[in-house]
Amino acid sequence: SLSFMPSYLANAEPFFFTGNHIGCLLIHGFTGTPHEMRGLGEHLAEKGYTAFAPALSGHATNLSDLAPTRWYDWYASVRAAFDKLSAACDFIIPIGLSLGGALALHLAAHQKVSAVIAVSTPFTIQNPFVPLFTRFPFLFHVIHAIPKNPKRDDTQDPRVHAQHPGYRAYPVRAAASLIQDFLPHLHNDLREIRAPALLIQSRGDQMILPTSMDDYCARIGSGQKEMFWVEQGGHLVLEDYAKEKAFARITQFIATHTSAE
Repeated sequence: SLSFMPSYLANAEPFFFTGNHIGCLLIHGFTGTPHEMRGLGEHLAEKGYTAFAPALSGHATNLSDLAPTRWYDWYASVRAAFDKLSAACDFIIPIGLSLGGALALHLAAHQKVSAVIAVSTPFTIQNPFVPLFTRFPFLFHVIHAIPKNPKRDDTQDPRVHAQHPGYRAYPVRAAASLIQDFLPHLHNDLREIRAPALLIQSRGDQMILPTSMDDYCARIGSGQKEMFWVEQGGHLVLEDYAKEKAFARITQFIATHTSAE
């Protein structure tokens, strides 16, 4: 392959499904890949929508690519994808999972979107390592990445992991950028959101605090905001047991907020 083309992990490449003038911008999570959004993307394409899932900067290739990136690099990927989708579509709806949900909300605070959907999005992240690293910055030079703890995996459907690409560790500096820089910055931007917002969270999600969705809903500036709990599955709502319920709710929300146009 050409040298300037990223070498993506198997099943992890970005995808663009051309459909109608309503564009769904699908944004994956931290250390994740567009694969997390593929089932939803295929569902939306079947309904006639245009769906684009970019790979965030440093993602879907190898861990060393992610290490030097920061939240504004990931947001730059989202902005570039927004511009590309805007060239093809009249209406844009960012839909994100986890960090992707936070990036979708940030986009909605700064750009004109028709609606915004955030799934499994952490309001804050309780991580014992980050304060420690901030207090003792030399640790950043000693420990570059922290392996993921398989016991934290709350995925309930065993089929999900069969072809699930992603990184097996968290680069510490990049994680600090997410936890300490981006999320507090986003909290201040939420009141700027005017587009209708749909928030989705699973009761089985062990990765984020149960109050996350409520905290976002309380602060988003939009007059129309809805919360949708799913009863089954873990953090990866769009792949786990309740995915069809989530897809149906998302599709209904998009139809409601684009039908008048």
